[in-house]
Amino acid sequence: MTADFELQSPMDVHRIKRTESARSAPIRAQIIDYLASNGASKVADISDGIASSRGSVRYHLAALEGASIVRSDISPGARGRFTPFYALAPGKTESGS
Repeated sequence: MTADFELQSPMDVHRIKRTESARSAPIRAQIIDYLASNGASKVADISDGIASSRGSVRYHLAALEGASIVRSDISPGARGRFTPFYALAPGKTESGS
């Protein structure tokens, strides 16, 4: 947390903790860096780009999506047979954001 950040509500504390937790795994930082460099991508492309299994990438993308760090073009409940593309959420341009 930076010194110039002011808490607006108790939910801000929860959001900060959730975001810090989502970034704690090294693979998550790799995913964020990959998306920052390559833009919206499929799980397969991210997986190949960071040399990690698709299952692991899916798991960590879900955590990053839950923390509003990444977003998908298809909502989780509607994915079914469609291939979602993941991108950094607006304002999340690098792993330090």
